Parts: sequence; structure tokens; C-alpha cells
Amino acid sequence: MKAFSAAQLSIAVCAICPDIESRIAMSAEAMGERRLWWELSACVLSSQVPYVLAADAASAIDARGILHESDLDDELTDHLTSILRNPGGGRSYRFPVARAQQLAVTKRRVADQFGTLGSLLTVSESPNAVRRWLVESAPGLGPKQASMFLRNVGASYQLAILDRHVIDYMRLIGLRTAQSKPPTTMKQYQRDEESMRDHARDLGFPVGILDWAIWIVMRVAKRQEAARI
Repeated sequence: MKAFSAAQLSIAVCAICPDIESRIAMSAEAMGERRLWWELSACVLSSQVPYVLAADAASAIDARGILHESDLDDELTDHLTSILRNPGGGRSYRFPVARAQQLAVTKRRVADQFGTLGSLLTVSESPNAVRRWLVESAPGLGPKQASMFLRNVGASYQLAILDRHVIDYMRLIGLRTAQSKPPTTMKQYQRDEESMRDHARDLGFPVGILDWAIWIVMRVAKRQEAARI
């Protein structure tokens, strides 16, 4: 990222944040169980897979109605595997069996402990508690994906989504060293999240809005730098 200074990146990020906040304010609405399961499925399915493909696969699952309905089928894993092997659009999904198993386990654990995803979001004492439960109980969801789910459903904008673009930004502005590796444990994740939260506070935005803007700016900056090479 030699073509862009830390100051230029921060200025670009701050310029985008108000627009993101405005769009969130206009689109804010209570999500039904069906939409909640679509969002959670997309987050699980996006690990090591392009988000567009994960979203298409989540839509294929949603169209069959097997996650947002209350009845649990004993063959849920098999049904999910079948869908993921052929989600439509002429593309295959990379990990059909593993992700089907993860989604099926998550569905059963949510149903057993809370009944619905909506109840999980409302009965837990804080977004941090919901994230902790998801990371501990929903296989395939790490803190990044769990934080993304909670942001995307409007449950919290105070949790950071530390993807590779945000990690690169943190290195460029001095919040991480060039040699430091991405967080692999919840303790490491929360340490970096707190650094990002302090940075967001200094800039005057919630961390969940700031890292969204960082994701946009860094993707554009990397494309522009690649085009110069």
C-alpha cells in the first residue's frame, strides 16, 4: 500500500462513515426469523469463500425454508448438504458437507436453548454475551463472523469485524506491527478490537461503522495499487 499514506486512508474512511450511518438509519427495521437465519447462514458460509457465493448459497437454503421453520428434521444435515452441493447459478459451493453439519448443529443448539434466533438476541444481556455464545456454540463461527452477524442484523455497532482489510489498515496506521499475525483466539481478537475501538472513538464513529468504511476504502485502494503495477 505504498501509494497511499496512513493519513490519506484515514481521511477517506472518515468521509465514508457518515454515509454508512445514514443508510443504516434509513434501513433500520426489526428482522424476522427468516431474515435472521439468512444472515447467520451467510456468515457461516462465507468462511474461506467469496461473500457473493456465500450469500447465494444462503438464499438457496432460505428458499427451501429448512432453517427458519420451527420443525427440526432428523435429516437436516443431509438436506443442507444437498442444497450446498448444487446451490444454483452454475456454481458449486466449496465445503458442502462441513458447512451443512455446522449449520445443522447451530440450528439445533439455538432451538434447544432459545427456541429462535430472535430470542437469542433479546434474552441475552449484551451483544458481547451473544457473540460469546455464538463463538462457543455455533461451529464455524469465529469472533469475526459472529460480530458481522450482529452488525448486519443491527444488534450492535460496537463490535469489530477484523477481516484482512481491517488488519492491513491497522498495520498501516500503526495499531499493529508489520510482523504481527491476525488474531486466532478470542483474547487476541478482543485485544485488537479494543485498539480499533479506541481508534474509532478518536475519530468519532462506532467501531462497527468504522471497520465497514475501512473495508470499502481498503478494497478500492488495493485495486488501484494493483492497477498501477
